[in-house]
Amino acid sequence: MKSTMIAGVLTLGLAQPVMAQAPAGAMSKADFMIQAKAQLDALDTNHDGAVSRDELIAAITKQAGSAPPATVIDSFMGMMDVNHDGKISADEWAAVQGATFDRIDANHDGTLTPDEMSTAQQRLQAQQPQKPQ
Repeated sequence: MKSTMIAGVLTLGLAQPVMAQAPAGAMSKADFMIQAKAQLDALDTNHDGAVSRDELIAAITKQAGSAPPATVIDSFMGMMDVNHDGKISADEWAAVQGATFDRIDANHDGTLTPDEMSTAQQRLQAQQPQKPQ
């Protein structure tokens, strides 16, 4: 259960850079998906069209400042790697990012408003474990 929650947080967390690149106004689903594809391309450091487990670990480590537990990676890969080939394809990534957009789009109008993006970022921050100071 905890790994599933963490994987959900990571999914939204990996979408956060997409939301951060949003213009000051609203963002359409088409624009969100274009930016999500660009993010996949950035994560895909060997440029094979998919994100491997190692590429995912490297990205999360860079974002979080420390390597994630194997159980978190296992849960995340299990959620995103639908065909279980050991990597997240562009189609798998797009499906998850599309579902993420739909969850954030509170009024289901196909557009993310600044308020909806802010609310999603606040939820993400509330769910992330606090780093010791």
